[in-house]
Amino acid sequence: MNAAIYYFTGTGNSLAVARLVAERLGGELIPIASVIDRETIESDANVIGITFPVYYADAPNIVRRFAEKLGNTKGKYIFAISTYGGAAGASLKTVDCILGSRGATLSAGFGVHMPQNAFHKPWENKRLIYRQAEKTVGFIARSVEARRTGLFYSSPLLQEVTMPLVGWMKRATAMYLEKVSNTPSPSGLTAEQLMPLCGSSFAADEKCNGCGTCARVCPVRNIEIVDKRPVWQNRCENCLACYNWCPTNAIHTALVKSNYHYRHPDVAARG
Repeated sequence: MNAAIYYFTGTGNSLAVARLVAERLGGELIPIASVIDRETIESDANVIGITFPVYYADAPNIVRRFAEKLGNTKGKYIFAISTYGGAAGASLKTVDCILGSRGATLSAGFGVHMPQNAFHKPWENKRLIYRQAEKTVGFIARSVEARRTGLFYSSPLLQEVTMPLVGWMKRATAMYLEKVSNTPSPSGLTAEQLMPLCGSSFAADEKCNGCGTCARVCPVRNIEIVDKRPVWQNRCENCLACYNWCPTNAIHTALVKSNYHYRHPDVAARG
């Protein structure tokens, strides 16, 4: 199968899923971060996959920009996979809407439950979740091969229950991000507009050894190393890659309530 599997990842969940899908379909695996600066993003593949995590009940900003730039889509089968610790929210429908505005069609969308990476769930059985995710990937691969259409969630009932709450959650998120980014309230800004400003909430403590891992793993080059210390800019995606991949756990942010760190065990630091 001539397939291109694009992915965006912070702590490795989406990369792990995208990698499995690419292996099952014999497709090329491409980081969204490596192409996002292009004016138009095109692929010769006749099957295009987009894999990404859910942030605040929706698609990340970088994924929205990717969908807005995706070209040469006529007659192609395009599918999206959202990975999440809770529910898919509006993420798949958002991608579908953006593609539609460009004359493209999201043929199919899939939700894959993965371990939570933003806060600790003591009841979570990660091994069980990984095994179930592999089964879901098998379903996704078979569905893509059969060119199935529609939206498929790992927990349809949970999706149905949470969707009416998405609007409220996004308003609450905007208020929360105003505090995190030290933006005067009410700002009138949406959660998507406030997310890039949250780089101001990150800082490194005395355990920082200036190794630069945080700058290397940041998918949007939001971190500069100045005098062997990280300095965050205003392009943050809230992916928590810098926080979770720091080898000395020197990074702190108001986006994480506790000292919980998570990385997918089968993914290594990028960069």
